[in-house]
Amino acid sequence: MRLFLYIAIILTLLSCSKEETGPQCISCNESSITTTNNTDVVIVNEGNFGPGSGTITVYNNLSQTVSQSVFQQNNGFSLGNVAQSITQYGDKGYIVVNNSNKVEVVDINNFNTIGTITGFNSPRYLLPINNSKAYVTDLYSNSIQIVDLSNNSITGSIPLSGWTEELLLYNDTVYVCDMTNDNILIIDPATNLLIDSVKVAEQPNSIVKDKNNQLWVLCDGGFNQTNPELIKFNPQTRSIETTFVFPGITESPNRLNINSAGDQLYYINSDVYTMNINDVSLPTVPFINSSSNTYYGLGVDPINEDVYVSDAKDFVQNGTVFRYSSTGSLVHQFNSGIIPGNFLFIQ
Repeated sequence: MRLFLYIAIILTLLSCSKEETGPQCISCNESSITTTNNTDVVIVNEGNFGPGSGTITVYNNLSQTVSQSVFQQNNGFSLGNVAQSITQYGDKGYIVVNNSNKVEVVDINNFNTIGTITGFNSPRYLLPINNSKAYVTDLYSNSIQIVDLSNNSITGSIPLSGWTEELLLYNDTVYVCDMTNDNILIIDPATNLLIDSVKVAEQPNSIVKDKNNQLWVLCDGGFNQTNPELIKFNPQTRSIETTFVFPGITESPNRLNINSAGDQLYYINSDVYTMNINDVSLPTVPFINSSSNTYYGLGVDPINEDVYVSDAKDFVQNGTVFRYSSTGSLVHQFNSGIIPGNFLFIQ
């Protein structure tokens, strides 16, 4: 398991209330939010394991105002724990809540709840396949759950073996990061069948598609087991085209992102690094230096390519989100909830 994940789990299990310290947000708005638009950035704050402290922060990138605990304020009850990820599909948002074993469905315009999908074991990420179907990966269930989006229920599963993480739909095929078995799983969504698997490096955790329709897979190397690797994968031939090996076995890269043009990769490896898809080697100089921060979540705005990176601090107190321009200049910083980990840019 990735080093940062081990640290996060240990610290959150031992967590307790603690006074917030560090940089304060500018123009924080603690009132409930009524509408969102495509200048809003949603931050999913995992919260500590157990207390049900997962929250949603909404940040407007024009006014630089912040709304905290949006889900709880608008619905009158806690989101749960651990709030893992969020996916927008049309006018709905699907918030995956890992330890609470559910997906909360909200109106993306105001975060009012629409329904709750239950019956999961330990869900991680949701991928819409079409208007009526989605897949949800899982940490413990040894399967991917098939969800009916029309009635918010689980209708079946795809049997697998182990922990599945991020997944991606391309050309009527689903590609899944198989953390346990170090594979990219290839699934036919028309039949819900696993049709192939390709061995990659240790623990593939994130996957993106570039402008040339090549897939990039980031493998963290496990807990000091092997050197991490960044892999370019050809979905047409189902083969690895290029492998970039990180020099240190103790490195733990994660949170692979790509810009909307599909030509610039971003990831966290203590610092934030960026790399063009045509580069022939891994970057050696950070795009954003972490200094004393514990970088945990990463997102790239598809409109202006601003880069958002979160500092989880000690995994107990509220975190901080830093917003950088596409050239690496700090634009703004603001507080979020506990352990900010996942970003959504409202479309």
